[in-house]
Amino acid sequence: AGVTHVIAEVSSHALDLNRVDDCDFDLGIFTNLSPEHLDYHKDMEDYFRAKKRLFADLLPQSRKGGSAKGVINADDPWGRRLLNDISLPMLAYGLDHPAGVRITREEITLSGIRAEIDLAGKRIKVVSALIGRFNLSNILAAAAAASVLGVEPSAIEAGIKNLTCIPGRLQKVDSSSGIHVFVDYAHKPDALKQVLQNLNKLKQKRILTVFGCGGNRDRAKRPLMGKAATDYSDLTIVTSDNPRKEEPLAIIGEIEAGIDQEKIRKVSAEHPMFADDAHTYTVIAGRKAAIEAAIRMAKPQDIVIIAGKGHEDYQILGTQKIPFDDRVVAAQALRLRFPEHSEDMLPVFSLADVLAATDGRLIAGSRDSIMGGVSTDSRKIKKGNLFIALTGENFDGHTFVQKALEDGAAGVLVADVRKINLERVGAEAGVIEVDDTLRALGDLAQAYRRRFSTPVVGLTGSSGKTTTKEMLSCILTQEKMVLKTEGNLNNLIGLPQTIFRITGRHEIAVLEMGTNTRGEIQRLTQIAAPDIGLITNVGPAHLAGFGSIDVVGEEKGDLFLNMNPSGIAIVNLDDEAVCRAAKRWSGRRVTFSMMAGADVSVNEIRKNGFRGTSFNLLIDGRAHKVDMKIAGIHNIYNAMAAAATALACGVSTESIQRGLTMFAAVGGRMEIIKLQNGAYLINDAYNANPASVREALLTLKDLKNSHNAFVFLGDMLELGASALEMHRRIGMLLATIGVAAVFLQGDFAHVTAAGAREGGLTDEQVLYLSDDEAAVADLKRQLRRGDWILVKGSRRMKMDRLVAKICQDVGVEKAESNVMAP
Repeated sequence: AGVTHVIAEVSSHALDLNRVDDCDFDLGIFTNLSPEHLDYHKDMEDYFRAKKRLFADLLPQSRKGGSAKGVINADDPWGRRLLNDISLPMLAYGLDHPAGVRITREEITLSGIRAEIDLAGKRIKVVSALIGRFNLSNILAAAAAASVLGVEPSAIEAGIKNLTCIPGRLQKVDSSSGIHVFVDYAHKPDALKQVLQNLNKLKQKRILTVFGCGGNRDRAKRPLMGKAATDYSDLTIVTSDNPRKEEPLAIIGEIEAGIDQEKIRKVSAEHPMFADDAHTYTVIAGRKAAIEAAIRMAKPQDIVIIAGKGHEDYQILGTQKIPFDDRVVAAQALRLRFPEHSEDMLPVFSLADVLAATDGRLIAGSRDSIMGGVSTDSRKIKKGNLFIALTGENFDGHTFVQKALEDGAAGVLVADVRKINLERVGAEAGVIEVDDTLRALGDLAQAYRRRFSTPVVGLTGSSGKTTTKEMLSCILTQEKMVLKTEGNLNNLIGLPQTIFRITGRHEIAVLEMGTNTRGEIQRLTQIAAPDIGLITNVGPAHLAGFGSIDVVGEEKGDLFLNMNPSGIAIVNLDDEAVCRAAKRWSGRRVTFSMMAGADVSVNEIRKNGFRGTSFNLLIDGRAHKVDMKIAGIHNIYNAMAAAATALACGVSTESIQRGLTMFAAVGGRMEIIKLQNGAYLINDAYNANPASVREALLTLKDLKNSHNAFVFLGDMLELGASALEMHRRIGMLLATIGVAAVFLQGDFAHVTAAGAREGGLTDEQVLYLSDDEAAVADLKRQLRRGDWILVKGSRRMKMDRLVAKICQDVGVEKAESNVMAP
C-alpha cells in the first residue's frame, strides 16, 4: 500500500535462531557491540559471531542479485573487524577513524547538534534536536545508509532536521525550570557509560543519575552498571528497573558491589547534605520515589538522567506488568516542583496512554510523544497540551484544531478526522480519532484517576451541593491537602478537568457532580470512582430533563448504585428520596438527621440574625458547639452533611467543629453583605430551583424580623411541565413572608406575580424588572437601616448584575464591619 522501504532492527537472537534467514535484505548496518545478552551468548566472541551472520551469510545470499551492501561503524573495534573479515561491498562511517562518511565540523550542546558531513564526497549540513556525540554517530549511520539507497542529499538533510526525538533515547522532558531532564534506554554498562560521557562534555553543573537493573536477566552486568553510573555522575540514585521475580534490594546489592566505596560515598536519601555532596550515591528502591527525589534535589543547569527503561510504558513487578513511564513520572515531578512553570500542564500523557484509555485510533504522530495538560478550549491552549475537539450546540471543536496546533498543542483528539486538514498537521503532532470525544474525555480522566490511590468524595444533590462542598473542604483542610471542584466544573466536561488536577500531594479530592439529563450521575460516578458518596437532598430541579421528582431521585441515587462496594454512603435520613436511594446500597453508611439517632444530628439551634446560626453538633452522643457565619436551616443541613462526610473521611470531631466555625458563605450563595446605609443584601444569585428559592425566602423571613424585605427574583429554569405551578407557588410564598416589594424578571414573571397577588400582595408591591437603573433607584428610595434585600434566580438570568448594581449605588460597608462578606 505505497510502502517502498522497510527498516527492521535485527537482534542477535533472531540471527542465531535463524528467524530472519528468509528475509532478502538490501542493506545491513552495524553500529557497535558491547556486553549484552551474555546470559544467552557464551561470550563476546559468540555474540559477535551471531551479529556477523547478517553480513557474512544473509546479505551475500540475498535474492537482490548480489547488490546488497553493508554500512559499518569504523569507530567500533568490532566494526573494524567486520570491515576486515567481510568481502561484501561496504561503506564505513566514523567520527574518529578514517571512513567514507565522516564529520568535517561539529557543534554539540544540550540544545542539539550542528554539523557538516562528508557523505562519500558530497557535503551536507546537519541540524538536529538530538543530543550527544553518540547520536551524531547514529546520524552518520542513517545518512550513509540513505546515501547507499540513492536518497538525495537534500532529502537526507531534511529528514535529519525533522526528527526531533527518538523515543526513550536521551529524550528530553520539557521544562522551563532550567533543569535538563533526560530519559534514556541505556541498560547495559557500555551504553550507560557512553551516555554519561557525552553528557559530561555538555554539563554546566552536575549530573544526577537514576538507574537500576532488570531482574531475571544477565547478573554479570550489574556491578559494571554501578561502576559506570557512579564514575561519571555527581550524584547517583540506585533504584529498581523491572525486578520481575527477583527481590529489588537483592538486585541493588549486586549493583552496589561494583561501586568504589572508597571514592564514592554512600549516604541516606534523607541526608540533609546529599543534594549538595559531590560523588555520592544513595538507594531508593521505589523507582517513582527515586525519580521524584532526583528532580527535587536538582538545581538549575543540572542534568538529571533517568536510565534503563527509556520508552517503556510499564514496569514488571513479579509477574505483573503495571503502567509506568519514566517520562511521565519525571514530567509530573517537574510540574509539582515548579508549579509556576507548569500551570495548565497537568496531567502528563503519552499518545500511547491516550490510545489505551480512549480505545482511539492513531492517525498521525508517535505513540511515544509526551503531552502535558488537557484542554477543550482552543483559546486557552498552552504549549504541549492535548486538545480535545468537543462538539456542542453552538461550536464544533474540530473547527479550531488547526488553531490549537498553531498555538502549540502537541496532540489533538477528534471524532472525525475528515473534518481536519491532515496536510497542515505538523510532523510531530499527534492525531487520535475516537467515536465520541466527550466520552473519550471522561475515559482519559478515568484512566488518570486510576493512577492515584487518593480517596475521592463524590457529592451531588438538588440543592446545597456547592455550599456543602465548601464546608467539607474547610473541614478537611484542617488535616489534609484537599483538591476540590472549582466554580461550576461539575458536569461531563468540568469533572474531568478537576480530576486532571489531582497530584501526588493531594490527600483527598472532593468532587461535585451536577446533572440535568438521565444517566449523567452514573457516568460521572464511573469517571470519578468515588470512595465516599453524598446525596445532599432530592428536590424539583431540572424537571425539564427528568419529568418528575421521582426520576430526579433515581438519577441522584445512581451515585450510590455505581460506587465501589467497599465505599461509604452518606445518607440524609430526613429526605425520603435519599433514603430510597440508600436502600440500593449494601455497603457501609454514615447518616445525618435533625432527629436524634443518626450518626450526626443537631440540637439547641439559635438564629443569630446576620451573624449566622449557632447549634450543637451531636456526634457519637457528644455535643460540639458550632457558631456558623451563615444563616438558614438549610445550611444546618449542609453542615450536617459535611460533618457526616468528614467523619467518613476519618477527620476528628475537633477539626469538624473548627472547620464549620471557620466557614464563610460562598459568593453568590446566601452571602450576606452589609450596606453603608445599614441595610443587608443577601446575594443568592448563583442559581435557583424551587427548593433553594423556598429556603432563601424562609431565611429572609427569619432575618428581616420587623424590618422591610425586598426581593429581586429571576425565573427558575429547566422545570419543564411543572414550571407554571412551581412559579405560582413561589409567588404565594412571597406573600406569606411579607415583602415590601418584589422585582420579577423572566418569561414566568407574570405567573410568579399572579401567585403573589393571589397570596395578598398589591399591584404596587409586585413590580417587573425592565430597567435595572430605575429598579435600584426605586429600591434606594425605600431602603432603610435594618432592611433586607434578597437577590436570586437561575444562572442564565444573570441576577448577579443586580448585586453589583446595588453594591455600587448603595455602597458596601468596609470589610472589617462586613462580618458576612467572604
